[in-house]
Amino acid sequence: MLGLFSNKSDHPLANLKSAQQLLEALPKTDPVTVLDEIGHWIEALFDPANEFRLDHQFAVLRMLDEAAHPHLRRILHNYFAAMPPTAFQESRLWGAMNAYFTFSELGYLQVLVGLRNGDRGSSSIKAHAALVGARGIYAVSGLLECAAVRYGQIDPQLWVHLASFYEYAETERCQDEQVYVYSGSGASTTLSRLFAGTLIWYASAVGTLSPLDVHIAKRLITYMSKSFASEDECQPDSLFTFDLASPASPLRVKEEGAMYPQSVRFLGTGEASKQIEDVLRTLDKNLVPEELGMGVVYSAEAVRNVANHLMKCCHTSAPSRRPQRRKIRMNVHVASGLASAIEHSDQWLNLSGAASESWEVEDISTTGLRCMLPAGAASSVKIGSLVGLQPEKIEHWGAGIVRRLSRDAQNNLHVGIEMLASKVKSVT
Repeated sequence: MLGLFSNKSDHPLANLKSAQQLLEALPKTDPVTVLDEIGHWIEALFDPANEFRLDHQFAVLRMLDEAAHPHLRRILHNYFAAMPPTAFQESRLWGAMNAYFTFSELGYLQVLVGLRNGDRGSSSIKAHAALVGARGIYAVSGLLECAAVRYGQIDPQLWVHLASFYEYAETERCQDEQVYVYSGSGASTTLSRLFAGTLIWYASAVGTLSPLDVHIAKRLITYMSKSFASEDECQPDSLFTFDLASPASPLRVKEEGAMYPQSVRFLGTGEASKQIEDVLRTLDKNLVPEELGMGVVYSAEAVRNVANHLMKCCHTSAPSRRPQRRKIRMNVHVASGLASAIEHSDQWLNLSGAASESWEVEDISTTGLRCMLPAGAASSVKIGSLVGLQPEKIEHWGAGIVRRLSRDAQNNLHVGIEMLASKVKSVT
């Protein structure tokens, strides 16, 4: 595709009119194809060989991105529908939105770098620094969500880019400027709220909720973000921290009196707890408030479960210290699901003769254990699943619930299990 753009004087992205003609020629019925085409045009827009000025790159990027956004929303709605898509559709939709968020994020990062370096045309777009940062953070948040729904490992550079977008906004003193990220996408917001909301959502939901619940949590967090703030100093409502100088996943605020470097930002929730309480009162009437802007029709029960989870996470008191974990290497037999767990708890009940799986235990505590499964070994494992457990050389079975999932760089799945009982027996 990029070979078509070899003649710079006739480059289709060399002016806004020809770029608009490209958009008009796109098929309107397949959002996946549209995102794929626009994503590659964004890639071509920032090819150094084309030598476009920064102000031109920003203008075309903005036009392409705004044209792509309705199609991106459609894909998000289909992917996170109440009834999940087929495996083929899931893979196709995920690939489209992950690729587009990648192109979009790198595009706005290139504009940010050009602004910092004072490239040709940078002075005329400095007034749009807040929009550049807001869309950059939106794209980072999209990439985090794409990884989260597959419990994938986060690219460390994403945290670096997130810090760059926010740090530049602070430099330009525009982090609290009101901005509409996309037309028709709801109320205005600020970079400070977007930044805090992205990190609070990640710390509260990722790895501990099902893919659909992760998305519902993100919508709820977006609604509550009007209460969020990023502060230079720890406040009474500060929940998490993020270090701009050493970007990594957000951490819980330490005990009172802890010392932090000046590069740390404290993420506070303000009146978010009250907002959740108001939402829960409506959900208890079996109604989903329209102002949540879910985009997809979800049951009140599904939204209520996630809202209750976020309510616990928004508690400003630090969580109690976890039981000490002990490294251990052993295998455990696992029966997934209630029926299978019941069958295996007494061998004579195992009428189907189904064999249990063997998982490798990494560490153990008084309340649970963490197991590792090789890539592709357990695609059916889900957050909230009940599992029967029988350690090697132990005759009886126990029971637990899957509470946390994550993948490492080798795509091995790490499963955190809360133990319900160390010994169970079926009763007739």
